[in-house]
Amino acid sequence: MNKKDLQDKNQLSKTNESDNSTDFNQIEKDKIIERQLRFQDLLISISTKYINSDLSDIDKLVRASLQQIGEFVESDRSYIFSYDFVNNTTSNTYEWCSEGIEPELDNLQDIPVDYIPQWIDAHKKGEPFFVEDVSTLPEDGEHGLRAVLEPQGIKSLITIPKIKNNELVGFIGFDSVKKN
Repeated sequence: MNKKDLQDKNQLSKTNESDNSTDFNQIEKDKIIERQLRFQDLLISISTKYINSDLSDIDKLVRASLQQIGEFVESDRSYIFSYDFVNNTTSNTYEWCSEGIEPELDNLQDIPVDYIPQWIDAHKKGEPFFVEDVSTLPEDGEHGLRAVLEPQGIKSLITIPKIKNNELVGFIGFDSVKKN
């Protein structure tokens, strides 16, 4: 093979690598779009159930919704908490757990918001709060964030603020217990 042939072959190889990279990027983009569309369909389905339901079924609907969303995002536990800023507490009002995960609803009533200041700060700004790896949180005492999360077996979590009429009223959260 002469030098010209090698150069042509090298250029063809680079072109193929570029095409493969472009194909891979497009496949990844398509997967993201497809997942977003499935999530949108899930939310529409859930919303339709609420619109067409009797108020006496609301508890059952909320739990079913937490399960559907929890399974979609592949969490081990999903929940809703309400804030009580008069008493500076937060309480778990609804919870869904995947098979083999211990529920925490009964243990998480009237928790002082002083235990979760970073959480509150993010939510007051309308931002989610997440911990990628609970084991990397600082050891900040028996009422610190790590001390609150570790006994629940939480490895990672995300919480999203619930805001009603521009007022922070609670949050929905998703825990990963089995893996980060």
